[in-house]
Amino acid sequence: MPDDIANVVIIGGGVVGTAIAAELSRDIDDVFLLEAMPRLGLGASSRNSGVIHAGIYYRPGSLKAFHCVRGARMIYQFCAEHDIPHQRIGKLIVADSLEDLGRLEELKKRGDENGVEGLRIVDRGFIREREPNVVSPVAIYSPNTGILEPEELVKALARTAQANGAYILTDTRMTGAGINGDSILIRTQREEFLARTVINAAGLYADDVAGMFGYGKYRIHPCRGEYAELPVSRSGIVNGLVYPLPMPSGHGLGVHYTKNMAGRVLLGPNARYVKSREDYEDDRADLSTFYESASVITPCLKPEDLRLSYTGIRARLLPEEDHSFADFVIERDPQTRSVIHLIGIESPGLTSALSIAKSVAQMINK
Repeated sequence: MPDDIANVVIIGGGVVGTAIAAELSRDIDDVFLLEAMPRLGLGASSRNSGVIHAGIYYRPGSLKAFHCVRGARMIYQFCAEHDIPHQRIGKLIVADSLEDLGRLEELKKRGDENGVEGLRIVDRGFIREREPNVVSPVAIYSPNTGILEPEELVKALARTAQANGAYILTDTRMTGAGINGDSILIRTQREEFLARTVINAAGLYADDVAGMFGYGKYRIHPCRGEYAELPVSRSGIVNGLVYPLPMPSGHGLGVHYTKNMAGRVLLGPNARYVKSREDYEDDRADLSTFYESASVITPCLKPEDLRLSYTGIRARLLPEEDHSFADFVIERDPQTRSVIHLIGIESPGLTSALSIAKSVAQMINK
């Protein structure tokens, strides 16, 4: 049993957990960040589109809407202050026909209600000027959507946390929990920790960590997102971010074009529920599914332009058959009030990370 008591132990060293470590360590001593993997940010934090979302899609009043909009402002500022490669590249959400104008207007209205700035409906001429290869009569233009290098963000947050005095331990997997007087006991495969406050930011395993405290209200349903990539010779097919108008019954934003900071053009992600939370390679999607979706947006795309790229796995709170909206869960454990659970932090988790960290700090300081 350890003699010293940490003020805060954070479980999970993805972008959200690392952001929390950076935020809390500004004012709190003895903050520990425990990550099961050999490096920080090896899970969903680095296996995504690298997009700074504006906050258009999410239900007004939801945690996703609030943290995405506030988090986008915070992340642009943090990137500028810490020289993290990023670009406010803008995004088009394109409709297939003018019959979809009503759905576009409803989506824009949602973004406006969420406080997203600069959204506007644009016509074919505007679309053609920005994206000559995109065939669409009408779209939403979001000027404040951007891109960044997620791994560089995680590294900068880790440097900030360590400069503040936080302790970061990798290869440290939580195996159990208990109560020791007024403190919380955290067991790992390496050693034990006593903490006054514990933050569960374990991503795909946040429900398992919650279960170690006897809290079984939520279950994670892993949903794989796969990407296809275009060769450098075809990287000019788009100039920025081009998304389809999402289907109301869909499990994501639809297969879309993303251009990352290195200039690579990606298509994806799709949405496929899987059994394993760590299986990124078995039973990969057929490239034809990416082509069928993207060729509607850019008819000049050829099947031979595509090759499979990386995959990620989302921490979904709803099973495949449930198409309703699932918000972030950020709440105290009902029995162990000094434990705060963050569960179902999928997209827009990257954009929301700094905002979530700020809210967690406010919860602790109450």
